[in-house]
Amino acid sequence: MIKVNYTELDGPAGPTCRLEASGHAGYAPAGQDIVCAGASTLMQALVSLLAGEESTRSDAWDEPDGPRLAVVADAPQKPWVEGAFELAKTGFALLAERYPDNLRFADVSRRGERGMMDLQLFAEGGEGAAPALSAAQTQQAIASGTMKPGSAKADEAAPPAPEETAEETGGEGGESETKPQPEPPRPPLPERFPGREVVDGLHSRWAAEEALMRRVVPEFSLKEELRNPEMRRLMQLPGMRMADAYRLAHYNDALRQAAHDVEQGVVERIRQRAARPAENGTRPGSAAVTGADVSRMSRAQREALERKALHGERIVF
Repeated sequence: MIKVNYTELDGPAGPTCRLEASGHAGYAPAGQDIVCAGASTLMQALVSLLAGEESTRSDAWDEPDGPRLAVVADAPQKPWVEGAFELAKTGFALLAERYPDNLRFADVSRRGERGMMDLQLFAEGGEGAAPALSAAQTQQAIASGTMKPGSAKADEAAPPAPEETAEETGGEGGESETKPQPEPPRPPLPERFPGREVVDGLHSRWAAEEALMRRVVPEFSLKEELRNPEMRRLMQLPGMRMADAYRLAHYNDALRQAAHDVEQGVVERIRQRAARPAENGTRPGSAAVTGADVSRMSRAQREALERKALHGERIVF
C-alpha cells in the first residue's frame, strides 16, 4: 500500500508544508499498476512545479518497503505554492477513495484535522444520523484511523433521526442559531509558473536556428522534422544545435545524394567526350588533305598564281 501523509509544522513565519509518499501500491504487476502511475504522476508533477522555487525542496529515499519521496515548502509560501499542494492533496484523496486497498491518504495538519472532525461529527452515535458513506469511503476512513471498524455496522443499524420542525429551528422562517462558515478563498494560480522563462528561451533559440536553416534548406520545417523519431531524439540531447541534428538525422540521405551526384557527373562527362570531334592526331591513317578550288579564288589569288607560273614555278591543283 502507498501511504501519503500531509503535515504542517508551525513556525514564526507560518506553517511549513510537507507531503510525503512511500511504499508500493500492489494493485497490478510493475508496468501495469494504474494506482502507482497515478501517485507517481501527482508527486512528480508537484516536484516539477516547485522546481527552482527557493523555499521548496524535494528528497527521495530507496527503502526496503519501497521508495519514499517528500516535498517540503518552507514558510512563508507563495499563494501558487499553496495551490500546488492543494491540487496534489485533492488528487491523492480521490485516489484513496477509489482504491482504498492500495493507497491511504491522511491530512494530519490542523486544517485537515478540523475537516476530519467535521466529517465525523455524528459518527459517535449522537442524536443526528451519520451521512451515508460508500464502501470505498468506509474502508478509507477505517484505514486512516478516523473510523472504528465496528462503527460502520452500528451506523447502518441506527434509526434515522427525526426531521426538525419549524418550531425547533426558531419558528417558521426563522434562522438557525449557528450559521455555516464560508469557505476561505482559494489562492489564485500564478500567471507564469517557474521554468516558463526557460521554455520561452528554448523556443526563441529554435525559431532563430530554424530561420538560419531555411537559408540553406528553403523547404526546412522544424514541425515536420520533429515527426522523425531520430530528429526528435537528437533535439532532446543537451547542447545539440538544430543544424547538427539535421545533418545527423539525414546522414544516410546525404550519402545517397552525393553518390547520385557523382554518378550523374561521370555519365555527363562520358556523354560530352563522345560528342566531341576527334582530332587528326587521334584518328588512324593520314591527315586530312584539302585541295584548292579555283572557282572560289579571288582575282588577287589568281594573279599571284600567274606570277608564280611566269617565274617557272609549277602549280598543282
